Amino acid sequence: MTKIFSVVMAIALVGIITVAGTATASAKGKHKQQIEFNATLAVVDILGLETNEHSGWSTIELETLAGVGLVNLVEGPAELTNLYLSAAQSSHEQFTSDFLPAANVKKGKSKGTFYLSVPEFVYNPDLDMIVPVPGETLVVGKYDLKVSSTVECQIYGKGKWKSKAKNSIIDGKGSISVCTNFVPAFGTFVTNVSVTGDAALAD
Repeated sequence: MTKIFSVVMAIALVGIITVAGTATASAKGKHKQQIEFNATLAVVDILGLETNEHSGWSTIELETLAGVGLVNLVEGPAELTNLYLSAAQSSHEQFTSDFLPAANVKKGKSKGTFYLSVPEFVYNPDLDMIVPVPGETLVVGKYDLKVSSTVECQIYGKGKWKSKAKNSIIDGKGSISVCTNFVPAFGTFVTNVSVTGDAALAD
């Protein structure tokens, strides 16, 4: 396990703990606007992995992903600027090999929950630098993906997301795409996430 992987693991655990502090809203926003942001996540923990070596199908009960840096907001409410993205998902995917770092996905599905949090910055002695960790969670959303692969992506996913005002500062929905590859320097899979759609700030 590399130092970078250790740091991301710590960030993910903090993210899971702070989800309980999610802000709530009592009403649904009415004035929706276009939203677009992207971010990079790293897979930091996998629980309940079952793989059939003959068929290539793998089922993951819980896969935890932590942000590497902050979200890049291209368009949308200013309240979403410079937030920290993390996620937890389950998946059922057919791989080309049981050696996952080198395998591509033939087909499958993933579904999960994503969290946008206000970042806090702490000193990490292993890296001798300041790193972001999630603070108060502002947005909780759900997503579903159909996955395959492309020339550039070992795992390519495309699907839908939504977030409700009762547990987020926005009410919205739209499309999400992911491109995932194994990165040796991180010792894990790294995912580039792109989100588009429309959303309104909760009342």
